[in-house]
Amino acid sequence: MQIPLRCYLIEFKFRFVYFLLSFFLSLLVVINYHEAVFFFETYTFLFINEGAFIATHIAELFSTSMYISFNLVLCINYPFAYYHCSRFFNSSWYKSQVWFFKNMQSLTFITFLASLLLCYFLILPYTYAFLDTWTVTIVYAFKVQLEARIATYVCWTLQTMCLLSNIVYLFFTRLICFYLVDNMINLHLFFRKNKKYTFFFVCLSASVCLPQESFIQITFIISIIVLFELFFLVTCLFFAKNNV
Repeated sequence: MQIPLRCYLIEFKFRFVYFLLSFFLSLLVVINYHEAVFFFETYTFLFINEGAFIATHIAELFSTSMYISFNLVLCINYPFAYYHCSRFFNSSWYKSQVWFFKNMQSLTFITFLASLLLCYFLILPYTYAFLDTWTVTIVYAFKVQLEARIATYVCWTLQTMCLLSNIVYLFFTRLICFYLVDNMINLHLFFRKNKKYTFFFVCLSASVCLPQESFIQITFIISIIVLFELFFLVTCLFFAKNNV
């Protein structure tokens, strides 16, 4: 009776060792190109304050570099971890379970990666531009000058990117749940009932959170409205299909 369990434990041990080996080799490669990693991580801050950063102690650059490399290697090795998990569980799963796991993991990785890139190249630059407008000011006799600390900047950037990516992922997961439960009927009814309130909330959020530039706010509001209308069109198609 212990032979199957022993076989599973041996296979799990070898696959875990392979993953750790791949992780540490990738970490060595990334650390070897730490300058390129630093440049990629601080690219969104390049046009603010001339991309200047400060470090408060001697080990801050090293710890920041390791923090960036560790997170980057985790993202790089995600497909390899998925491969080992799928191969380990395939022998005891039904085909429907394998199909569901494969599609869910693929959707997770694609959604997470796409939302990370969207946040990094579109959302964060405008956020930093908005925050930088608060530094160019004179209060009585004091002049405020921005000096960004490298460790704080990197931690805040990565945490914000992961937070927004998880929000996008949860949104798509909830959307799939609506599709599987009732083919988006209740979602269509809810969205049709609260459509005006949603547009008002979008306009209010844009006027409060975005920089006070008409072009940025109008572009953001138009983009969100177009996306909402396309999403509403999709729910209308599902609603009409279920009521024909």
